[in-house]
Amino acid sequence: MLKPASATALLVALFLAGCSSAPSTTPDTALLAASSFENMDGWLADSPALATLNQDQAHTGKYSTMVSPGHEFSLGYSNKLSKLAPDWPAQLKVGAWVMLPNDQAAAKLVVEVQAPEHKGPNLLWEGFDLTQSVKRYNQWQYVEYTITLPTAAGPNHRLLAYLWLADSKQPVYLDDLKIFLPGK
Repeated sequence: MLKPASATALLVALFLAGCSSAPSTTPDTALLAASSFENMDGWLADSPALATLNQDQAHTGKYSTMVSPGHEFSLGYSNKLSKLAPDWPAQLKVGAWVMLPNDQAAAKLVVEVQAPEHKGPNLLWEGFDLTQSVKRYNQWQYVEYTITLPTAAGPNHRLLAYLWLADSKQPVYLDDLKIFLPGK
């Protein structure tokens, strides 16, 4: 469980990460949010999440985000559902390019729907195990997951998408994160 100060810093970093744009093959009408992490350097000040921004590996550009021992959560996306899509659909897709260096690396692409201002339980927490989708190591591979939004979610609930280290002893990289409408 994150401490309140750490959680606040993580949410600020996640929100900032969701503010940049990235090239996408998803039609503009279907794309709701995207980041290639290129515009994060210099924006995160001394946030703990800044340490996950790196130039070691990147799918596009020079930057990606990562998790590794000592860095449990990556940069990602965090915003109110009403700001993501005023008339949010029943389902969303979350896609990203990921790289696992070897078979000892394991992380999860997490999608959450949080209660407003953390008052109440999360309505959704899904951790998609990358080892189930990634079969080639030390290469960028695209992963995509469809999530069903809880019917109880309201406009002030927050959608988060980020990489979680889980039990991995190796770094795992994430780039070109996007959230879009299915079927587009």
